[in-house]
Amino acid sequence: MPQLRRGRIPAANRIFVDREAPQRIFEEAAFAIPADRSIIRVFYGVGGQGKTALCRELMRRTNAAVEPSFAFLRRAELDLHGRSKEDPDRLLVWIRNGFAGSGIGFPCFDLAFAIAWEATRGDEPLPVFTRQWLSRATAVGKFGVDETASAVKDLLSSDAVKDAAGELVGSIPGIGFALKRIGNWSIEKGKRFYLEKTQEALKELYDGGELKKPYELSRLLPWMLAQDLNAHLRENLVERFVLFVDEYERVFDEAGAGSKWEENPFDGHMRVLLAETNGLLTVFFSREQLPWNREPQWRGDLDGHQHLLGGLADKDADAFLRAIPIDDDATRQAIIAGARETTSPEAPIYPLMLDLQVEHWGSLRAAGIALEPERFALGAASFEDRRIEIVRRVLRDYGTPLGVTLERLSVAQRFDRKAFQYVVKTFGTALPLDQFDRLADLSFVTKAPDGFLSIHNLVAETIRETLAPEMRAASVEELFKHYAARAAIATARDITNETVAALVEAAYLRLALGIEGYIAWLYDASAEIFGSAWSRNIVGLWREATTLAEFRLGPDHPDTATSLNHLANLLHDIGDHAAARPLYERALEIREKALGPGHPDTATSLNNLANLLRNIGDHAAARPLYERALAIYEKALGPDQPLTATSLNNLANLLRDIGDHAAARPLFERALEIREKALGPGHPDTATSLNNLANLLENIGDHAAARPLYERALAIDEKTLGADHPLTAISLNNLAYLLHEIGDHAAARPLYEQALAIHEKTLGPEHPQTAASLNNLARLLHDLGDHAAARPLYERALEIDEKALGPDRPQAATTLNNLANLLEDIGDHAAARPLYERALAIYEKALGPDHSGTNRVRMNFAKHLLAANEQDKALSCAELALAAHEKSLGSHHAWTMASARTTADALEAVGQNERATALRLQYGL
Repeated sequence: MPQLRRGRIPAANRIFVDREAPQRIFEEAAFAIPADRSIIRVFYGVGGQGKTALCRELMRRTNAAVEPSFAFLRRAELDLHGRSKEDPDRLLVWIRNGFAGSGIGFPCFDLAFAIAWEATRGDEPLPVFTRQWLSRATAVGKFGVDETASAVKDLLSSDAVKDAAGELVGSIPGIGFALKRIGNWSIEKGKRFYLEKTQEALKELYDGGELKKPYELSRLLPWMLAQDLNAHLRENLVERFVLFVDEYERVFDEAGAGSKWEENPFDGHMRVLLAETNGLLTVFFSREQLPWNREPQWRGDLDGHQHLLGGLADKDADAFLRAIPIDDDATRQAIIAGARETTSPEAPIYPLMLDLQVEHWGSLRAAGIALEPERFALGAASFEDRRIEIVRRVLRDYGTPLGVTLERLSVAQRFDRKAFQYVVKTFGTALPLDQFDRLADLSFVTKAPDGFLSIHNLVAETIRETLAPEMRAASVEELFKHYAARAAIATARDITNETVAALVEAAYLRLALGIEGYIAWLYDASAEIFGSAWSRNIVGLWREATTLAEFRLGPDHPDTATSLNHLANLLHDIGDHAAARPLYERALEIREKALGPGHPDTATSLNNLANLLRNIGDHAAARPLYERALAIYEKALGPDQPLTATSLNNLANLLRDIGDHAAARPLFERALEIREKALGPGHPDTATSLNNLANLLENIGDHAAARPLYERALAIDEKTLGADHPLTAISLNNLAYLLHEIGDHAAARPLYEQALAIHEKTLGPEHPQTAASLNNLARLLHDLGDHAAARPLYERALEIDEKALGPDRPQAATTLNNLANLLEDIGDHAAARPLYERALAIYEKALGPDHSGTNRVRMNFAKHLLAANEQDKALSCAELALAAHEKSLGSHHAWTMASARTTADALEAVGQNERATALRLQYGL
């Protein structure tokens, strides 16, 4: 007879029972919530008792439609099952949404969250807000950026808000303190008074007139949430709040019975919220007591209020067994007795233990063994020993091969068919390899949509507790080795969903070996994913690593700085500059304090932050950081070291960007000289220096000098890295670009095509570098007049960038601009205009109004407006582009000259011929 399959009957721990004592405890607390503080009640116990069912039942019963006497309660439920714990700020959003559904407004929290989000998350998708009144305006044309900014600006300039925020409002000339942070957000009509209600809370966002650091803003959020709840209470004196929190153990790194509770940012946010909120009853459902009672400030709140949740009632357990059906009365009673906490006939019945007893019953029945009542008796007296005894019994039922296999797999968070087979083969468990599906049928095993299995927490913990230390250590080490090997890839082209899933499981097992060295391991294991199309898939892993480093090693530990730096690099790579910047700044702060201002790692942080500032167009802020990093490297490492060359190269890139080619050239030449000497003339880094110097020469029009450098760089890359390496593709693109610029289209085209083929092969067809290659080839075809061939390449490049990087990134804007140029050339002006507008909006938001990329698009848009006979708008755009290019690139840069030419054309179009002539003479046009 086959074993009983899961799903044919409901699990016992899903059945709600009429728990009169917990209901009475809750009701007594609910009707005694004080107005001047919060109170706590905890129902705890091992997994599988039906705590979730009790939580839901209390939530249901407190609905005023079910029980009118609870109408004074504003309720929220927070179920942490399946929710990520890597982002503590989202915990507050979940709580906020629960109470918002009860009709509570959150002006303080929502505004503070918007400011903190803009400062730390950039364009990361916003959490969903219930009853949202403050939101991003993202679609140009649907709610224009200028219109939104104006609406917020008008609101923030009101006397009421100025009074609330004191001198802070308006401290940023012409905008106001909040507009700078939420200028691209819109406020629902009728809810603008919300800002006036923030009152003194707004001041807490600032320290000495400056916005606090992002991590400080995060720590303020629970306090802000409490201010809104308290304000509601002041206006509704008879009302009270109740918050149900299920599976609270999930906020800790290691959940469950007997595990070590550790300080966690989620927990920290929750503590602040409860400490600052009045009129709140929080009911926790958890595997263990709240560990807060170890601290004096919480002991009084928790003493006598943490209640061990009892088990199933006898009648409910009996009804459950009858439904299977188990018809014999004596067998049912024996099964129930074995599922009790202790040997006492009055002891609670635990649903999960009842499930395991049924699992045992099904194994005996399948084996044709007599179902005698004594087979279900347990000899152990304590709960801990009884659960161990019953788990061991169930494993014995399965036989040694399956039992030992489960023991080995219990150390993993999840496992799939490959991991199962690895364990069977590595440890010689003798279980047939086709038995994986049998594991999925076990009542305490859950199968996820991706095919991975997981063992119920309590059962897995029980199994692990019974393992000999050597067996447990060997299992962890081997499974870690297995998943780490599956996560390892040769190139970014090899990354798949399975790669990322294996990395997550390897990270879990590596943490089981200790936090020491974890950050270095994680970087090595995920290095190939950085900069790939899969970068976004590991942001969560690195956020969690950063949190763990901070809370286990300390906020000022060098590994914390390293994790912050790697997370920032990852966010920088995917274009989320706003989120990356504060992480770079904090990593720099830690390194300066822990390692010293002259340490090479401090210089690395300076370089990284400067790279970001340069990428967003803030050259003035980036330059002193580059210069300081270079001085550190030269002093600490010497003037002829490779890192010094890298620093020279970075500073030279900035100088080239701003058009100071005379200052940039000797730095590029010195970096090249160092690399040739220290690394050799055939090293890939030497090729990088050759490429950079050639690019500068190309920019100043010396194509004859640039070409042999590009050709030499390409030869080095092909020899040292191979003909199919992504860096080889970049060298091909560089040489092709030069050939394209000098009009040798026939020579440029095959190089562009070869670079595209390499990127598609090594990085994949949806990688941003592939999109860049498509863009280059499309631009050449466009210049050749082959619009029909160019258009689908532009469109494919745009699709890739929007999918891989997001629709609001500069890379997408570049393609939008190019595609708009093509549409303009084929006479489809109506289709071109929204693309120009969208590209310009993206650049302004991502890189700022003064960035060269922003103003290249603005210049093109000015040309479009001229063609559309909108001369006044065209002149305004052209003058803005010229002023910006003049300021950042200098008078002699090609883009400055192009902007001057377009401005002169616009001046002539509006009849200002004298100004146009003077401008042409000024720039030698």
